Amino acid sequence: MTSTKNYKVLNDCRQMYEDEVFDVILEQRGIVDPEHFFNPTEDDLLPLDSLLRIDDAFRRVDKAIKEDEKISILFDTDLDGTSSGAIITRYLKNFTNNIKTYIDEGKQHGLIGQDIEKFHGVDLLIIVDSLDKDESQYKKLHESGTDIIILDHHAIKEIIPYDKYAILVSSQRNYGNPQLSGAGVTWKFCKYMDEQYLTGYADELADLAACGLVGDMMDMTIMENRYIVSKGLSKIYNPSIKKIVGGFEFNSTAISFSVAPIINASNRIGKNDIAMKAFIEDNNKILLKYMRELKKCKELQNEEVDKILPNAIQSCEEQKDKKMIVVFINTDYGISGLLGNKLLEKYQRPILILKDCGDTYKGSMRATGVDDFRKICNESGLAKADGHELASGIEIKKELLNEFTLYIEETLPELKSDSVVDVDIQLDISDITRKMVDLIKSIDKISGTNFKPIKVYINNIYDYEIGNMSDYKHLTIKPNDYLLIIKWNYNGSFDEMEDHSLVNDELKVVGTVDSGFLGRKFVLKVVCDEIEEVE
Repeated sequence: MTSTKNYKVLNDCRQMYEDEVFDVILEQRGIVDPEHFFNPTEDDLLPLDSLLRIDDAFRRVDKAIKEDEKISILFDTDLDGTSSGAIITRYLKNFTNNIKTYIDEGKQHGLIGQDIEKFHGVDLLIIVDSLDKDESQYKKLHESGTDIIILDHHAIKEIIPYDKYAILVSSQRNYGNPQLSGAGVTWKFCKYMDEQYLTGYADELADLAACGLVGDMMDMTIMENRYIVSKGLSKIYNPSIKKIVGGFEFNSTAISFSVAPIINASNRIGKNDIAMKAFIEDNNKILLKYMRELKKCKELQNEEVDKILPNAIQSCEEQKDKKMIVVFINTDYGISGLLGNKLLEKYQRPILILKDCGDTYKGSMRATGVDDFRKICNESGLAKADGHELASGIEIKKELLNEFTLYIEETLPELKSDSVVDVDIQLDISDITRKMVDLIKSIDKISGTNFKPIKVYINNIYDYEIGNMSDYKHLTIKPNDYLLIIKWNYNGSFDEMEDHSLVNDELKVVGTVDSGFLGRKFVLKVVCDEIEEVE
């Protein structure tokens, strides 16, 4: 069984004026008040004190500041965690220098597996975006004399008496926006401190909060989230973010495709501490050193993926008639999730990327075509999946793997032979003007979960030139002097594409529009999800 993407065009906007297309998109997305939706205000923030125990947390931090107590900060390794840690560290440095920062090792969360001896003698430990469900570690640390504050958004296990050993401030505690990420909770805590101290330090940390919200795929239709992201995108304060984004526009796309990948790469390569140090560093000379190291991490990650991918594809080809594909890898780097994403795009069915870890297989799950594959895995009683519904970590005892795969084959409904992807509008090449691109970019500036970037379908592409970028990794199609169609990391045949151009075969493209400089030339761009010959 093969699975392909089919595209459903929701609106034919060919030959429409730019303003008409804009109105069509707004109606399609259900935006009835565009002025408010695209320009959220601080009034969209839920009351700061609606976060339970936020005042208790403030009072404990205030005591630590006034008495010059030893403060340690522990945070998670992903972009939301790194942003959260940088927010609280940078904020508290306005009041005290008696701070040490720690970042989770590998993919462990919170105090699970931690040697808590390193926190002994610490008066206050602040854990951000790294709640765990192991009561014993909290208890030990609390009994040793260390007070604990947790600022978080992960699911709470009700049977654990967090409040007995810590002050837990969470967006999951009867808060009006459970889609507020760890960085969002941490930023709002700093806003609360601003109110108490009559300062305004938190506003200069909103760029970090925006990175956390977008990086953790929070719902971008919720106005509180939109305000925080909008506030953060208005100006870059953090030196690391500024260097990563460079001369490109700072928007959700820049966070998703520039900031998040370089932070995630450092985690996959086992250099979590570099990202942590970079996000809290102000010295330009030192920061440049960290940036070079982060860039190297991304290069090593990509080299490892390129090395493993051919064998992984071969394994998938041997299993392409199954409902779920299982791929085994042997690597020292944590690239299973990244590899899973690439294979999921190609094979459009649940993918497990597993590594031999002694008695168990551990790795990543990626899925499509079902609402919650994580739940299906856990309900089997044969595997443990922890993360998002369609993207999570997974662990399976070796002796249960065959039984688990059989369970999936028997339990999972028959996969559709194709998957349907909604495309917002259809345009002609001639419709793509600077004004059209600018209008669509204004809609896409804050995008993410439940508000994806505008997808555009273009066919009737006959007259074009085929080229490439970066040693045949990226395909380029040039239909005119001002427009460039780009397929990043093109996996097809460049020679075959050039053959199409020689005889003017019709092409169709599905992707998002953008604009910017390519070298010294300003161009309009279509960044492709798919590009193929029209049969």
